[in-house]
Amino acid sequence: EYKLGHSAAEATRNINTAFGEGSVSDRTIRRSFEKYRSGDTNLYNLPRGHAPSVIDDNVLKDMVEADSRLSVRDIAHSINVHYSTVSRHLKAMGKVKKLDKWVPHELTERDKLRRMEISSSLLSRHNNEGILNQIVTCDEKWVLYDN
Repeated sequence: EYKLGHSAAEATRNINTAFGEGSVSDRTIRRSFEKYRSGDTNLYNLPRGHAPSVIDDNVLKDMVEADSRLSVRDIAHSINVHYSTVSRHLKAMGKVKKLDKWVPHELTERDKLRRMEISSSLLSRHNNEGILNQIVTCDEKWVLYDN
């Protein structure tokens, strides 16, 4: 569009006609045209990282180990950073929130064996009693049900 000599408004109309209304804003096209006029015809976005992290992962790990029930927002507030930064670091450390506790994401051999025992027991009970239609399951977050 720029090389065809169209204005930014014409380019916006043409692109939105071709790809659907709202595909691109007039401001985006004007910004691109300004970039092209300055000689930068690169069509690829330059890599943009986030600001360097100011969290010491050891401090974060110590906080979670001292109180695994802390929320991401509580941790962020106490060390004065944005909650998404804390969340990103916890994820990188392999921590996930389960039963409102931060726990390592990997299963230990004991956990794997226990899951196998429970699964075998449930299958055995189903074969004998037909209990599978009485089991309530969910994903990611466990909900404890006490009858």
